[in-house]
Amino acid sequence: MKERISLWQLFIILNIFLVGSAVVVGAGEEAKQDYWLAELIALSLGVIIVIGYFILLSRIPGKNIFELIEAGFGKVVGKAIIFFYIIYFLYIAARVLRDFGELILTTILPLTPVEVVPLVMCLLLAYALYLGIEVFARMTEVIGPFIVLSLLLVGVFLFIGGDLEFNRLLPVLEDGLGPVLDAVFPTMVTFPYGELIVCTILMTQTNHFHYVRKVGVIAVILSGLLIAYSNVIQITTLGVDIKVRSSFPLLVAAREIEVFDFFERVDILIVFTLMFGIMIKAGIFLYGGLKGLEHLFKIPYRAFLFPTSMLLAFFSVIIAENIVEHYEEGLALVPYFLHLPFQFGIPILLGLILLIKQRKSQSSTGGLDV
Repeated sequence: MKERISLWQLFIILNIFLVGSAVVVGAGEEAKQDYWLAELIALSLGVIIVIGYFILLSRIPGKNIFELIEAGFGKVVGKAIIFFYIIYFLYIAARVLRDFGELILTTILPLTPVEVVPLVMCLLLAYALYLGIEVFARMTEVIGPFIVLSLLLVGVFLFIGGDLEFNRLLPVLEDGLGPVLDAVFPTMVTFPYGELIVCTILMTQTNHFHYVRKVGVIAVILSGLLIAYSNVIQITTLGVDIKVRSSFPLLVAAREIEVFDFFERVDILIVFTLMFGIMIKAGIFLYGGLKGLEHLFKIPYRAFLFPTSMLLAFFSVIIAENIVEHYEEGLALVPYFLHLPFQFGIPILLGLILLIKQRKSQSSTGGLDV
């Protein structure tokens, strides 16, 4: 029996998936104090992206991205492309896990061996996904609102404590529009909005697919505003220079919270909030890779779950020597060599092929009717 999730669960998953590591890992430093403007532009493009994915899935209703690839490119070429998508999804899952590992090791467990954190996380993800995507979606449904509320409260407490200096957002467009556009493309468009390609698998697992476009658009808008809000907090609290130099600027900003000499040291709460967001994002990418394996080998994805999870933990450790190399690879190389082809290149080509095939089919059917 095919697993199903509700539209509300899809909405929460998309929100947490997009916010996930985007508020943890700084991106778009080129925009400096104009990050909010760059995020609004990226948000607008994100709306177009999610609509484009919906239109692609609508070509053959009920088929997920792997089934569409095989229908468009044929069995041989299609299976090869699916295999590369599996590698891509699992590689990004490993990168997200590394983000989580660096966060935990830097903040609360500095003496813990680097291998322990991703291993424990992968065991938790494997157990959650073994119970099914419906259970994973219900878990996200419970955790999601707390993540959003925590992000909002950080800004509220910093405002009450008088830590926000809005003059740090000035001057607007000091160096013109060029740096803003450099920040938007490809980094801020591909991360996180283009990563929604993996969520197309979940979009076809809802009971009311025709509402998915509306749900996706609202989720992208809300998530983009949350990401912009988070970065405005970071800039107004820390300033551009400190934000850029910090590995986890939101956490550094949260450490400034001190309300009435009583409410302070909430950074641990923020760590756990971000931890759940990263966990959900890594889980979705892992699920995407597993569903690809299920499609290729015609074996239920649970058969691949635990060995794949253990490999994921291993690769998240060896993926980079240190956090600097990890960030440089993720923000300088991955967007060009992986994100652009898998998020836009192949889907656009696939959409054109399916469109041509459908028109040829309609014209030949019309000729027979005559």
